[in-house]
Amino acid sequence: MTANPPRPRIPTRHVRVPAHLLERGRGHGEVHAAHWDATDDAAADAPVQVCVHGLGGSHLNWSLLAPRLVAHGPVWAPDLAGFGRTIPANRSASVEDNLDLLGGFVEVVSRGRPVLLLGNSMGGHLAYCLAAARPDLVAGLVLVGPAVPPVVNRPDPIVALRFATFVTPFLGKLWLDERARRITPAEQVRETMQLCTVDPDSLDPELLQAHVEMVAQRRLMPHSHQAFIEASRSLMRRLGPGRRRTWTALDAVTAPTLLLVGAQDRLMTLESAQQVRQRRPDWAAHVYHSLGHVVMIEDPDRVAADIDRWRRTALPADTPATA
Repeated sequence: MTANPPRPRIPTRHVRVPAHLLERGRGHGEVHAAHWDATDDAAADAPVQVCVHGLGGSHLNWSLLAPRLVAHGPVWAPDLAGFGRTIPANRSASVEDNLDLLGGFVEVVSRGRPVLLLGNSMGGHLAYCLAAARPDLVAGLVLVGPAVPPVVNRPDPIVALRFATFVTPFLGKLWLDERARRITPAEQVRETMQLCTVDPDSLDPELLQAHVEMVAQRRLMPHSHQAFIEASRSLMRRLGPGRRRTWTALDAVTAPTLLLVGAQDRLMTLESAQQVRQRRPDWAAHVYHSLGHVVMIEDPDRVAADIDRWRRTALPADTPATA
């Protein structure tokens, strides 16, 4: 992997989508989203691409990959309720409420055409659940280390301890509050990247600084820790006691799908990915042997190239004629 690859200079716009525009979705708060325009007229008319971040993430998780996708159409990356700059308002940060929010957001930005939906981790879970429930909204799926029911024979001890803390009443928020008092935003980002990537020192420094600034902003938001706990607990329910419903959703996906997996992923393990491949042998898949949980951050050039190759076969009508 090339350290700190140059970032394409595609302007990022920040947009707020008023909740009253969402045909679906609870609450009255606006949805914050990042948006990247298509790079030429042909791509401007192509289907929209929507990128969905994972637990604890934001639109920033896609800010390296998105400029590498705009040759194939505009890109949107919403902040889910309770994350990034989207306040929960009258909705919770649960997977269920965010699935409802995502469906409404896709309807608003899709311009009446099915979208290419990309999701990482919890965002991957939301993506395949939406594709199963609303196949009319989704032309194709790219799942990056998606959250699925785990293979529990060899759980990562740090990951297992973290999630056990989050689902224990009162303990999770106390731990998050104490961590915010104990470490700086930069130290928190470093800790997160050590868990989610293989080589934090190779990551884009501008992106890391943007994450530090986001953490600092979120520490001023009174809902941030409670939102993280709500999302964690609802996700664990869907991957644990509710795993049958989750597998049913994954099995019901009809859209062409590309599964991208980091072999060193400590959250979505290679064993879990293999379990998905056994259930969905029709899905295309690619394993990055030297990468972790957020491959679109770790090596956006390779990920963009692999998505491009897949879409030319799986979604030929989605590829601009000039590409």
